[in-house]
Amino acid sequence: MFISDQDIMQTVHNVIIAEENSELHLITGCATGHDVSSALHLGISEIYLKPGSKITFTMVHNWAEQVEVRPRTGIKLAENSTYLNNYILTSPVHTIQSYPTAYCDGANSRAIFQSIQGGQKKSIIDVGSRALLNAPGARSEIISRAVSQDESQIYARGHLAGNVPDVKGHLECHGLVLSDDSFIYAVPELEASSANLEMSHEAAVGKIDEDEINYLTARGISEEDAASMIVRGFLSMDITGLPDDLAKETQSMIDMSLDGM
Repeated sequence: MFISDQDIMQTVHNVIIAEENSELHLITGCATGHDVSSALHLGISEIYLKPGSKITFTMVHNWAEQVEVRPRTGIKLAENSTYLNNYILTSPVHTIQSYPTAYCDGANSRAIFQSIQGGQKKSIIDVGSRALLNAPGARSEIISRAVSQDESQIYARGHLAGNVPDVKGHLECHGLVLSDDSFIYAVPELEASSANLEMSHEAAVGKIDEDEINYLTARGISEEDAASMIVRGFLSMDITGLPDDLAKETQSMIDMSLDGM
């Protein structure tokens, strides 16, 4: 999706259906033209997975500094289906709010959300994921990496709700703050409405370790390059669920988007 005109609202409604025992790989990118400074993007996505199906959905966002972004996504999973979501945002944006929700309604369904968020300039980034584990054997993982710099604000959210026995969920949020004027607010939520389930979370926010900088500079690497290496390593995340060729292409997209960090 591409916004080419100034001061417009772009609306998109996607409906994705994976038939029984099918497998689908989606790689999408959203961007704006160089001469576009302000616009609004509203995207509605409905995703349905039938029994035994699998969807891997990878999205790379590259917006302009004054663009407002409001994606809204719902995912319905039948028995033995798997949904993997990879989301990357490393360019400045005015504000973005995204909170995709997976409804694991089928037995042994699985939802995995992985996100990389890089806050720059005055971006306000409010991104999270939610999974409702509504059937025995349902599983979910929510993993996020966030880096804030300049005057950016990042709200990293995650919500796992175990509503029946024999479900498992794990939530992981790690943040790296690069400047005193930026901040990261991690909001992990676990909700258990039944016995005999397993839910866990870990969250950590901090700054670059000076010992790591000193280790690299002692080996002839400049302080700026050392910090860049550490940030890239911190944001490194396996893009799971893709064939090798697609994974390489997707990693190239991520590397290009990280140049600004």
